[in-house]
Amino acid sequence: MTVHRSRPCWLASALGALTLMLPLSLSLPLPAAAQTAAYPDKPVKIVSISSAGTGVDDFTRLAARYFSEKTGKTFYVENKPGANTALGADFVAKAAPDGYTLLLAAASTIAANPYMIRNLPYDPNKDFVPIARLSVIPIAVAVPANAPYRNLGELMAAARARPGKLNYGTSTAGYKAMTAALNGAFKVQAQDVPYKGSANMLTDLMTGTLDYALLEISQVTPQVQAGRLRALAITSPTRSAALPEVPTLAEAGAGDATLTSWLGLLAPVGTPPAIVDKLSKLSLEFVDSPEAKAHFAQRGTGPFAADAAAFRKAIVEDQAKWKHYIAAAGIQPE
Repeated sequence: MTVHRSRPCWLASALGALTLMLPLSLSLPLPAAAQTAAYPDKPVKIVSISSAGTGVDDFTRLAARYFSEKTGKTFYVENKPGANTALGADFVAKAAPDGYTLLLAAASTIAANPYMIRNLPYDPNKDFVPIARLSVIPIAVAVPANAPYRNLGELMAAARARPGKLNYGTSTAGYKAMTAALNGAFKVQAQDVPYKGSANMLTDLMTGTLDYALLEISQVTPQVQAGRLRALAITSPTRSAALPEVPTLAEAGAGDATLTSWLGLLAPVGTPPAIVDKLSKLSLEFVDSPEAKAHFAQRGTGPFAADAAAFRKAIVEDQAKWKHYIAAAGIQPE
């Protein structure tokens, strides 16, 4: 009888222990594979290296809206411009590698900054994993509308005739390198006027405070149409549909110089490959979407799609190209 009476007590104790254990087991974190499959299950931050209102920022926000619509989760943009785009990149490099903090970077962030900025706080090759390249950004060489230069050759001839007298504006390390490479191609010396952002530089160019500058074609086109600027050349390999009458650098006599920038999505190194793959596929779908195509047509930019593997290979090639341009221009890291 003693044994018989003890069974309910033992069973009750066991069931009680199991009941206590169940909430604990249910509260344990999901395995990594399950977490990846559920991604994203909370808002995702995309850090933009550009100021609000710029073409880069507009494109970043367009991508965020598309990602939000397709996943049913919020993707939002946080602007972190500054330090030649290094500020935002450094922030993402130090973020948790869980797929919830991403970087929308330009070519200068990943390919030029290593050779332009001394003690760069991040390593483009060790601190990030490429997700996808998205867009190409043609750059225009522009002068004030009332400037006497009708083409790039006339501008460069004037600069060559008066070494160090003409000035130009730069807003990032990438633009500094591109302008120096352009000047080097024509063997001219001019004075660099650095700006913290392109908005003030654009204003000074239109008012004639600056003699010339390189700017995103999306910034130049409306001002050309309004009669405030004149575009002398496009830095991409082919002419832009936004300004089809403007020649490329090669057509304007700059040899084989191609100074095209791009936009791409990256994540902190260590981000699970399955998340990178999911984001890469989503990014390529976005580039081919009607929304992106309308943006490209309006801004004069274009698709420049590459998946994670192709983007990684392109970054290595671009770094070699930028290193050459920067060395040829005699630019020292600052």
